[in-house]
Amino acid sequence: MEIVTKGGDSQYDLKEAQMRRKRSIEILKAHNVPYILHLPTIETADAVRVRSAEEIARRAVTCLLAIQVACDAAGAPGNFKKSRKFFGEKLAEFGLEENLTLKEQKIFKGKCNNQDFANMTWKYEAYWVLLWALGIVDQLDYPSEACDCEFAIHAVADCESMEEFMAKVRLRDISEILDEADLIFRYDWACVDARIHEEEAPAELDPDVVYERHCGLNWLIDADGADDWDNVVTDT
Repeated sequence: MEIVTKGGDSQYDLKEAQMRRKRSIEILKAHNVPYILHLPTIETADAVRVRSAEEIARRAVTCLLAIQVACDAAGAPGNFKKSRKFFGEKLAEFGLEENLTLKEQKIFKGKCNNQDFANMTWKYEAYWVLLWALGIVDQLDYPSEACDCEFAIHAVADCESMEEFMAKVRLRDISEILDEADLIFRYDWACVDARIHEEEAPAELDPDVVYERHCGLNWLIDADGADDWDNVVTDT
């Protein structure tokens, strides 16, 4: 699916989208990241889904708990049952049992293979985006290396309830989220273009980090309208 500006037909909406793209391109230039001028703009603020802080927070915490089970299963298979029990209890404590996606349910049940566990561990990067949107992470750095997993864990581990976690949340304005969504769209294009030409990702970009951030940001604005965390569309 090609990401295009939807819903906003006014001159103001068009200008907003074009200015956002222009700012993104200036950042790409500063990092020597390849780009194409005709890559379309993304949705404007009046055309996207604006998720609540609680919805994002519940998705973030649920995701982290599934990641922890996957990490334990991949790194120490013998501890899987103990890990599943511990983090399952955390799900209950935070009232998130019903928030598990289908893939996360399979992780908790162990009904998946080693590659599925490995794929889930990469969700740290999408989860990091949610922490940023919630104001817990200060900024999204240039996507050349993995996020600070220890910080990511303690963002939730230091809380005893969902209410305590929510007390730390300061949801960012949708315009900030759209700025990052536009930028990651263009970073991802550069990574995909390099892969198509059997080249390394340019300018030290980490394509896995870029992809997962793209997933997280597109979910935040429900770019494909599917509201499916497990299968976010990130076409470039």
